[in-house]
Amino acid sequence: MLFIINERLPVMVVPFLEAALTYQRIESLSGKLLMTDELIRFFSKRTPDELEVLVRLTMGEVRPGYEGIEIGVAEKLVVKALYQVTMVPVDEIEKGRKTVGDIGLLTEEIMKRKMQMSLFSEPLTTERVFGNLEKMARVEGRSSQDLKLKMVAELLHDASPLEARYIVRIVCQKMRLGIADMTIIDALSYLFTPGFEKASLDLMSGSGLEKLHPLAERLPERSTSVLYSLMERLSIPKKEGIPPDEASRALAILEDLKGSIQKNREKIVRAYNIHPDIGYLAHLLSLSGMSAVESIMVTPFIPLRAMLGERLSSIGDIIEKMGGKAALEYKYDGLRVQAHIAREKDGTKIRLYSRQLEDITEQFPDVVEFLRNGFQCSSAIVEGECVPIDPDSSSFMPFQMISRRRGRKHDLAENIDQVPVVLVLFDCLFLDGRDLTTEPYLTRRDSIGEAFGGIKEEIDPEKGLVLSKMEIVDEASKGEEFFLRALEDGCEGVMAKSVSDQSVYQAGSRGWLWIKYKRDYRSELSDTLDLVVVGAFHGSGRRKGTYGALLMAVLDDVSGEFHTLCKLGSGFNDEDLAVIKEIIDEERGERENVWKNVFSKMEVDVHVKPEKVLEVVGAEITFSPNHTCSFNRMREGYGLALRFPRFTGRYRDDKGPLEATTEREVESLYSLQNRVISEKLPERGEEPGNDHHQ
Repeated sequence: MLFIINERLPVMVVPFLEAALTYQRIESLSGKLLMTDELIRFFSKRTPDELEVLVRLTMGEVRPGYEGIEIGVAEKLVVKALYQVTMVPVDEIEKGRKTVGDIGLLTEEIMKRKMQMSLFSEPLTTERVFGNLEKMARVEGRSSQDLKLKMVAELLHDASPLEARYIVRIVCQKMRLGIADMTIIDALSYLFTPGFEKASLDLMSGSGLEKLHPLAERLPERSTSVLYSLMERLSIPKKEGIPPDEASRALAILEDLKGSIQKNREKIVRAYNIHPDIGYLAHLLSLSGMSAVESIMVTPFIPLRAMLGERLSSIGDIIEKMGGKAALEYKYDGLRVQAHIAREKDGTKIRLYSRQLEDITEQFPDVVEFLRNGFQCSSAIVEGECVPIDPDSSSFMPFQMISRRRGRKHDLAENIDQVPVVLVLFDCLFLDGRDLTTEPYLTRRDSIGEAFGGIKEEIDPEKGLVLSKMEIVDEASKGEEFFLRALEDGCEGVMAKSVSDQSVYQAGSRGWLWIKYKRDYRSELSDTLDLVVVGAFHGSGRRKGTYGALLMAVLDDVSGEFHTLCKLGSGFNDEDLAVIKEIIDEERGERENVWKNVFSKMEVDVHVKPEKVLEVVGAEITFSPNHTCSFNRMREGYGLALRFPRFTGRYRDDKGPLEATTEREVESLYSLQNRVISEKLPERGEEPGNDHHQ
């Protein structure tokens, strides 16, 4: 009996080979519009249930990420399944895994060695593939890995080499198509906007447009390339030999159609930002049309995509940008958390979600209790920052300390004692059935106090809930003083927020209603660093076919080893990416050969011999458990890392790896940057007054 996660999904007969061929074509494309057209073709004329499954397969998921249901298959399990199906020795497959770097391509290559399909093979359907994926995600217990192995092997047994490529990529969650959620939304906005057929008929009936009839006939395909080609040709009527009046009429028809597509896209994006399940939205669109998507509301236990802020380099600019007055909040150096709370018959239900919409409830049972004890309403969605504090002084600790709490299960109680946290609340998005995202900022802030009566800006480790420190300013000098106090209190800087009547919560958007101001933007770390390339990560999207980021290291001039400092992905133009690819391909090799003198805690896709030196600039030096520069030298269990690294465009061909920036130089930079900040702080005197209401 087939156990499907969504009971709405009936039996389907879409061949999985059709999906594999579509994915293969998408992989060969570089333009977003071309990828969108492939998705439009693939998704068109499907039932609601078929469309939902095709969207989920394309995204490499069985359920939305916030539900925490993952397929959970490692590459090593795929290696075992490949051995069972092909009898190619495990050692040989493992060797290929290290050299090829892409488990999907390796699987396809090995599957080609099967001389013919088994007499007992059955053609794969998307229904069968999705059903196995769902069962893999659901299976638990001691025998779970054996059952997953069996299900992967079953699919590979009946798969063609091309199908095997994508089956393996999906189960390992490494699709690498370069398709993001917004590309799916683009395709859906074309598919579910009416008017293509009417526009086609209108253009076909016009006089003097005969040259465009072949394209006009194709408008019902809903292709971006057809629409834009028609608009481009109509914009040059003289060259095309089209009467100007008729060209203007036809162009106006297409402009209206394009405007409708854009409006519908905005509706889907708005729905996605408050209900981030693209498979569900696709099903709903196919079933009930755009009106159903418009009716989607903010709902507890479906996390909203986070609102983000822009950046400016001075408080004065920020106040001016916000119309002469702004609310400044401390920008806490912690883990952003969205908490959903509802009182139910059997108790108070609470779930915590990260900025990436990952369910992190089990990792922070203490925060759950803080919320449970302080909550005074029926239901709410609040946002805040989970910040580590010193157990003795209650002062803020670096963000890296909270990483000890992420993903921990076995020694969680011990880490709660060692790394206590508080939840600093700064927004309320939903309260007792009311959607507050359309309310102004100050109204939403007041609602935090309504949900958690008595919450204050001062840290109380016992209560564990803190209201973010805020001050409304209309002068740059007052704002600068507040900013420096924030730094002195251990924060990253401040977040300025509009206090206008239009200061709504823009879920999933980055805009000027919020503006970040951090010490990074004041260029406290002004020196450049000469870092050595020791690893690379495969690119996706625009960087598909090259490398998306590099692992950079400094020299320990005592041991002669190279220790990692940052993952560098910014500052490269297209020409740089081509040059970098040549550098990497020339120096790449197997770990045991090229990393003999590299100390890294981070896994990479490609290991690189430490030879090439690049000039890099960054925001600041900070502690990190993930990098090995000065590891354990300044803090137990931590190394130093460069935040927000950026390539300056300068290849230090004049320097060899032994002339790169050293570990001790980085330690000096770390000490210098902290001294610069402390010298700018005013003397401790009277605290600046708070003229806002609580």
